[in-house]
Order: sequence, then C-alpha cells, then structure tokens
Amino acid sequence: MALFRTLNTLRRETLGLALHALGLHPRKGPAHKSASTLYRTFDPATLRTVAAPAPQLVTPTVLQVRALVRETADAISIVLARADGQAIAFKAGMFFTVMVDIDGQAYRRAYSASSAAHENSTVTITVKRVANGRVSNWLNDHLTVGSTLRVLGPSGNFVVVPQPTQQRTLLLVGGGSGITPLMAIARTVLAQESGSRIHLLYGNRSKKDAIFYAALAALQKQYPTRLGVTHVLEVPPKAWKGETGRLDRTMLARLFDAVLAAQPLDALEVYTCGPEPVMAAVVADMQARGLDPARLHQEQFTPAAGAADVSRFAAQPVVIEAQGQSWSGTVQPGQTLLDAGLASGAPMLYSCTLGGCGSCRVKVLEGAVDMPEPNCLLPGEKAQGYALSCIARPCSPVRLEIDAPPSH
Repeated sequence: MALFRTLNTLRRETLGLALHALGLHPRKGPAHKSASTLYRTFDPATLRTVAAPAPQLVTPTVLQVRALVRETADAISIVLARADGQAIAFKAGMFFTVMVDIDGQAYRRAYSASSAAHENSTVTITVKRVANGRVSNWLNDHLTVGSTLRVLGPSGNFVVVPQPTQQRTLLLVGGGSGITPLMAIARTVLAQESGSRIHLLYGNRSKKDAIFYAALAALQKQYPTRLGVTHVLEVPPKAWKGETGRLDRTMLARLFDAVLAAQPLDALEVYTCGPEPVMAAVVADMQARGLDPARLHQEQFTPAAGAADVSRFAAQPVVIEAQGQSWSGTVQPGQTLLDAGLASGAPMLYSCTLGGCGSCRVKVLEGAVDMPEPNCLLPGEKAQGYALSCIARPCSPVRLEIDAPPSH
C-alpha cells in the first residue's frame, strides 16, 4: 500500500522565515497535500514525518544526563537537562537526534521523547537495545549520570498539542519500542486535557519486554476513568489474564470493536507507532471502517541509509537556488549537499541528518546525485528529481532548488 509523505507545514514555515530574513519571498504555487505517515530512522542490527525543525536544530545542544532508568533488560530511559537550567521545549510525540562518538567514529541516531511535554525542565528519551546496534548498545551499557550528550532537535510532526478545553478520545496502538512517542502523548494529554480519554493497545513478545509496564499501571491508577491499557503478549507468564497473541489484523479488529462500542468512529484520533506489520494492520482496519485519513497518524521507524563509499566521489561545483537568490560552492569528497550548502551560506534546513525524516529535501534541477538506500523518499519523489541533501552526493556539477513554502 502506498504511503504518502510531504514536508510538513512547520518545516515550510521555518524555511519561509529564513527566506524572509534574507529579503526573499516565496512564489505562489500549489500547496502540498497533507500526510499522515512520518518516517524516522532507527538503529538496526546491521547498522535508527516529516520532521519539523525547531530553531535550535542547526546547532547541537549539549545536555547533561540527570538520571538513568532501567525500563527493561534491553531498554533505558535517559533523563536529560540543559546545564543552564533553561527549559527544553518540545511537543509530545517529537524525537531528538543524539550525536555520539564511539571509538573515534561519529554516529547520529534519533530517539523519541517519552516524557510529558509540559514537564520541560528535563526531557527523557528511551532507547531500546538492538542486536549489533552500535549506538543503542553503547547508550545502554556505557552512559552514566553526569555524562553529556550532543543533541539536535526536537523534530517531528507525529505530535499532539494539548488544549485544556478539548474533549477527545485517542486510540494509541504501539508495539515494542514504538511505545516511546505514544507514552509522551499519553502523559501529556492525560495531564493537560481533563476531558479527554485514551485507549492504549500495546504489543510485546513477553511481559519482561514491555517498556513502561509499571509506569502504565501507575498512570491507570492515577487516571482510572480516562486511561485504558490493553497489553498483548505473544508469550505470556503463567496466570496471565490479559490478551495473548500478536497485534495482527484479527486481534486488532476485535480490540477495535471493543473500543468503538463506547464511541463512534468519527470521534477517534488514532496514533500508531511500531513494527511495520502492526502499523499496516492498523491502517488496513481503519481504512476498511472508513476512518477519515486525517484522523490516522503514523510514525514509521525506517533503517538508516547505509554509509557511502566517499572515495568514488570527486569534488563538484554546486549552485543552490531559493526564490531568485543563489549560492555557489564546491562539494568536496566526503561532503554531502547539505554540508556544502551550509558552508556556502544557503538557508538549508535539516533535522535527523540520517536520510530518515525528509526535512532536507531539495530538487535537483541539473546534474546527477547519488543517495544511499534505504531512505525516506518515495519513488514518486525520486522520479520528480527530489533528493535528501543530508545524504546525497553529486556525481556531476549540480544545480539545486530548496523546497520553498507556498505564500499565504
């Protein structure tokens, strides 16, 4: 099934501000269609939407580890704070890009905030260990209280913005580490929307693999009439009285029927994050029921683009255009289009720098570029000449156009 993604409004508004500061004004053009699927990279066994850049994205912020909470044997929550005590502003559902150096090699990985957005004197990211995952294992094994991490962000538009007078019903469906942005959403909405209710369906292999099991029980106790949690375990413990099996289409259909017995379909806002089969089952079921696509929100973790062999790239001239202005430079071997664009002073935008969010999308007007796979661009976007500047390298002289927002 085709999944549609476009650059989100906040990303485009941020670019609009950058162009305005340079005395430029966007030309009129057709608005992009809205999208409900967001992409974010993860740390897979062999190697971590559309992103919404925040003002602090361009320069990494150094955050200090204030506490470490062992959620499961393979997952740790990292509580981070600014040294100057300033708040860390983010929206529930957003992620941060962590920059670490391990054995002389630089890595960047994106991890969701799992803490409530309004409790912003700190931010908590939760990292699940992945087999052979360079960064996830290092963070789980070597990070200590008092350590510092360089962080970009926040990013993402898989978000819920609470409104105190709002009365709504959220259906959150997650599997494995996909619970992390959903936990931030639940904590935020329960605290700030007293009239809203949440149903959470959460699948795991076993009880010991369920991140936030105790924290969810505490939230249920705190909000007994407003939060319902259904755990689904593939391998349950003895005397388990909950659901057993996988979050597949059959299981989800039955659980959704139970939720919809209490409210109509058009009253639901659905948020899902987790393994692709779970998300596909959620989408298929909700589409079959006729849910308004605008009410279905997905965050899909996609593998990071593989490392490029930079030895095969020669220095190439680049011209970057934005609304009648242009910047020229040279993309040196080892550099990406983003690197060269920033060096030239062009108003480049970026977020994850991993090829997984789409915020750095540019259009190649002339020349050819090379991009590692997989990445978050859709086949149609590639056919139209779009590239991700954070991972693309030129194979010839190139001329690029920065994606500009439509005028309002």
